[in-house]
Amino acid sequence: MDDEKLKNQNFNWEKILLIKPNYRATGWDYYNMDFPPINLTYIASYLTDLDVEIEILDAKVKNLNYNQIKKRIKKYNPDLVGISVFVSAALEVSNSIAKIVKEVNSKCTVVYGGRHPTFEPDSTIKSNEVDIIVRGEGELTFRELIIKGTPKDIKGISYKSNGKIIHNPDRPLIKNFKDIRFPVRKFTKNNKYKMFTVRLETVETSRGCPYTCKFCTTHIFNNNLWRPRPVEKIIAELKIISQNKKITDIFFVDDNLTANTKRIENLCERIIECKKKKEINDFKFFAQIRVDSLVKAPQMVNKMSKAGFWAIFIGIESVNEDTLKEMRKGFQFNKVIEALRILHDNNIIAIGNLIIGVDLNETEEEVIKEIKFMKTIDVDIVSFVLLTPFPGSDTMKELDEQGLVVSKDWSKYTVFEPVIKTHQLSPKQLYDLLYFSFRELKYINDWKGLSYRVLKTRGLLFLLNPRRLLSLINSFLKVRTLFKDFKKS
Repeated sequence: MDDEKLKNQNFNWEKILLIKPNYRATGWDYYNMDFPPINLTYIASYLTDLDVEIEILDAKVKNLNYNQIKKRIKKYNPDLVGISVFVSAALEVSNSIAKIVKEVNSKCTVVYGGRHPTFEPDSTIKSNEVDIIVRGEGELTFRELIIKGTPKDIKGISYKSNGKIIHNPDRPLIKNFKDIRFPVRKFTKNNKYKMFTVRLETVETSRGCPYTCKFCTTHIFNNNLWRPRPVEKIIAELKIISQNKKITDIFFVDDNLTANTKRIENLCERIIECKKKKEINDFKFFAQIRVDSLVKAPQMVNKMSKAGFWAIFIGIESVNEDTLKEMRKGFQFNKVIEALRILHDNNIIAIGNLIIGVDLNETEEEVIKEIKFMKTIDVDIVSFVLLTPFPGSDTMKELDEQGLVVSKDWSKYTVFEPVIKTHQLSPKQLYDLLYFSFRELKYINDWKGLSYRVLKTRGLLFLLNPRRLLSLINSFLKVRTLFKDFKKS
């Protein structure tokens, strides 16, 4: 449909409210992480040229309770509400919001999107309050839904008709991803997004991942494709974000930022150039990056450091070579040691994560030995989580077939609560091991080394900021209390 016809079209849904639920994940969110709902700002970007009203309600960053959410819905009075079920554990909260929507206006259409509804459409849409599910990438599907005013025959949609659940064919991934619209941040510009009290924005430079880690759903969600955006488009987006002088940090949300290391070198060179010309703010960057990419391209890491990267998340997953191979990680543990050295040589903070339960035959003594071993590894911040078989993953299929999944109460799929057993360990033993990892490691291996790297990258005022120090201490105490509470239950 051409632009002129769209301008003169009357839409069935003229007032659209997109909601990010106030779901706080057990563990991670105690570290004061509030990231912008980039998925919703992308959806909004494909609606702004239509004659409809749009609003984004980030109930999480505003920390809204159900009564406050109800008041916001009443005040806006939408025709359609889109709810982002961004993790499986947020489903229960999302369903509660959907009920509120129907209480306010029973005729209001409720649409769910996200990975959980994509991989669990049948069980998700059985909720009385859910009318439509957008499966897979949402931008084009949601846009077509609004234009047509009906879910009928729209690819990527599941819906109910006369009590029957209908799954339309899948929608192909966006072909011209290089030209994907920029997220519309005006709908969230007044929110104070942060991590450890630093004000941040999120940028997506690519989608997908060429790797096939067994526990991950990214490659499945993206049909095993990795699609990059041009470097100049990313620079243009950073220039737009630079208009807000309060933003100091950028989190690149890519599942695999460095799938093409040469591309990131080029991006860093352009960032350095633009900073010198004062075309973008002096942003600091952090991202999640694969271990083997760091080892393969140490020159890239050096350029990243010069461009302003100061913290990197890496998935270590296990210290056991056979386990890494079984998970299809694609690297050996000696590469982790090398990657940590490269990061530290460039004064970049390394944040590592490992998973308890990935080796289904591992004993309690062997896991304890691995946890203690991590105390000897030069990683700045380290944490363990529990193997959680997310819907759609190969891990879910494998554990389901072996009868090792003990709960499909999605609210427990937080990576901090046991929902499986292994051939050697009960759910209680798995949790006790998680508690032991926290007690042993306390997340920070080397305060001195971490403080030095923060000092080198952010300066003395940043390091000694009393508000930031209090925030870190408070977060640590919350997590400690959380584990004690779980221990009692």
